[in-house]
Amino acid sequence: MRDFHGNGKKDLVVVNLSSNNFSVLASNGDGTFGAADTYPTGVFPFAVVAADFNGDGKADLALAMSMDNNIAVIPGNGNGSFTQDQEIDFQVGPEPHFVVAGDFNRDGKIDLAVANSASNTISVLINNSR
Repeated sequence: MRDFHGNGKKDLVVVNLSSNNFSVLASNGDGTFGAADTYPTGVFPFAVVAADFNGDGKADLALAMSMDNNIAVIPGNGNGSFTQDQEIDFQVGPEPHFVVAGDFNRDGKIDLAVANSASNTISVLINNSR
């Protein structure tokens, strides 16, 4: 859960595997959420993690696209919406099913680690943005 709307409330993002999309639900601040804003994705989004990948202070998303064998990084706008025309895709191993974010090389930038189910491997994506 992250604050995607910039209002201090932790919102919810979920992947919808069979619908090939993800949804963002804005927090009402009382444990309930508003209606979902839904965005299309590639084939079989299996996992999602939120972090500030591009260093602009806004929460972005990284989605593991199981059948596309890639990670889609989608910039957040800070108002609950995402800029899909600026999506960047990174090839990883077959059937990525889990993704985690962290500064693995301690350079101050958020990196990604991906568990690839079909090959029993891990892909590490080091963030080389500015």
